[in-house]
Order: sequence, then structure tokens, then C-alpha cells
Amino acid sequence: MLHLVPPTLGPTSLDPSPIPALRPEIEAARLAAVEAYGILDTVAEPAFDRITAMAADLFDAPIALLGFTGHSSVFFKSHHGLAATHAPRGPDPSQPALAPWIRSEFRFDFHASVPLHSADGHEIGMLCVIDRRPRRIEEPQTRGLRALGGIATDLLAMRLTARRVLAQAEMTAREVDHRAMNSLQFVASLLQLQSRASGSSEITQQLRAAANRVLAVARVHRTFSTQKTGGRVPIVAHLRRLCEELSNSADSMIRLEGADEVEVPKEQVLPIGLIVNELATNARKHASDPISITFHKLGEGTYELCVLDEGPGLPKGFDAAAPSGMGLGMKVVNALVAQLQGQLSAHANPVGRGSCFKVTFPVG
Repeated sequence: MLHLVPPTLGPTSLDPSPIPALRPEIEAARLAAVEAYGILDTVAEPAFDRITAMAADLFDAPIALLGFTGHSSVFFKSHHGLAATHAPRGPDPSQPALAPWIRSEFRFDFHASVPLHSADGHEIGMLCVIDRRPRRIEEPQTRGLRALGGIATDLLAMRLTARRVLAQAEMTAREVDHRAMNSLQFVASLLQLQSRASGSSEITQQLRAAANRVLAVARVHRTFSTQKTGGRVPIVAHLRRLCEELSNSADSMIRLEGADEVEVPKEQVLPIGLIVNELATNARKHASDPISITFHKLGEGTYELCVLDEGPGLPKGFDAAAPSGMGLGMKVVNALVAQLQGQLSAHANPVGRGSCFKVTFPVG
């Protein structure tokens, strides 16, 4: 269907049958079809801009619009020759959605449009050209505008397919993370049972430490399996849950303070969580409550993570960045800091007692 306004004539259509008024349930289905494409209020894209540029050239017209009809307005995904990005939607569903706006803005001297339909037949938008001078339309122009509308529809179909593939991939990833979490929790339970059966206190401590590390990894997979992360995770929310669980499991006071929320790539969540787990567990072993975790932005793209305690402080000559001769925990922390491309340091707690382990690293 092609809507036309030729010179000296009122609004006409090549399709003589009127469009019936949309019932509420039909309009709801149409809006759902628009939303499925994720196209409303998105940034400009070259592929759609090329379509409007070609449409304007085809008609030698100054304005071409590619719009999508929302609840009360039309969003212009591409607006060649016009600064506006939205226009009010006409109230009469039997007329093109932009007709009242074009009539008021351009006096309806010339307007030609083709509707864009979803795969299930809902009219979700339009491709149109507008001119302030009257003109006659030629058949090759009619065919060309319809072809360009078809290209826009093809782009929408590819966009919808990509969104569905991405949604399926995210669902599969969450299922994998859920299964990994269950498996890791099972392994941690076995290690804890084995630690109780050990006759050696040293082996018992090592097995419990191993179980704690496995549980720390399981917590990360649980975050991925229960949240739509989209490739990035609010790290402070994750650290807050981690501190709560560490406090409960160790019957201790491990608290998150003064943290600035930021979304970090999923690849950074595991090393950050494990660093906090190792340092907080080590602080609990050598110092009394409370144990504080802070997370701050230092500069553009650089953040600082601190684990502070109020215990006896650091041994003389202690160098956190030189793990040679240290226990497994500090070796693990140094490896994780290197994975973050960060730096680790340790010094006295600014409150005057205890220690402070500081990690600075870039957030991608």
C-alpha cells in the first residue's frame, strides 16, 4: 500500500479499502510487535540512514523519514533533511500515523509513504518522503519507494533474528552457570565433609580453605545464572552479597562501606570476588572484627578495592607484591591481581591499627 498526496488533491491511497479502527487487543499486539524489534528510541544506524537518503534522491525531495509507531508518537529511526526525532501520532487508525503532523507542519503539499509490517502482519512504521512543493509521482518512483521499504523490513527481520539468537545464547549461558554453581557447591560440600574426617588440623584448614574458594567461584556463577547481566555486572551489589555470605559463614562482621557502584565486564567479576574472598578470609584468620571492604573510583576507568582490618598489623618487611615464601592465599591474590592488570599493595590501616590491602585496576 502506498499513501500519496498529489498536487491539488487531498489524501488518497492506492489501496481503496479503508483501514478499520484498531480494537484495543489488536493495538496491544501491534505495540508488542514494535517492542519486539527493540527499535524505539535507539541511536541512528548507517543502514537505515542510507535508505532515507536513497528515498530522498529517488523523489528529489528534501525530507525522507523512516518511522516506527509507538503508543502516542512516531519515532524517526532515520530523519533525512529534518532535525526532529519524534512526531505525535495521529489519533485516527484509518489514516497514516503521520498524516496530521505532516498536514500541520508541511501543509500537505506532497507526501508519499509505504507502511512497514512485522512478520505477523502488524503495521509498525512507515518510510515516507515529504516536499513543500506540489509534484506528480511516477510509477518508477512508486516501485522504488516500495523496494526501499522492503529493504527496511528485511533489516528489521535480521535485527529480530539477532535479538532472538542473543536471548537464546544468554538463556543457555545462564543455564550453564546454574549447573556449574550446583556442581561447585557439591564439590565444596565434599571438601567440607572431608575436612571433618581429617585427623590433622593442618589438613582440615587446607580443605576448608579449598572449600571456601570453590564456594566463592560458585557465588559468581550464581550471579550470572540469576541476573540478565548483558555482559556486565553491577560489582558493588555482587560484593555486598559476598560480604553478607562471608559474614554468615564465618560468624563474623565483614561489611562493605563507601562503595561506588559500577558495572564491570563479566570477565572481571570472578577475580574481584576471589580477591575479596581471599583477603577477607585471611583478615578473619589473623585479626578480629570488623573487616571492611571499600570500592572507589580513582580516575577515568581506574578503581580501587581495599580490604581493611583492625588487627595486629603487618609483619615487619611485609611486601604483598612479592609472594615468594608466602602462603597459598597471597599467591592466589597476586595471580588474580595480575589477571586484572592491576597493582597490589599493603600498608597500615589509616584508622591507626590493623592493615589495609589495596588493589588498583582498570575497568574495561
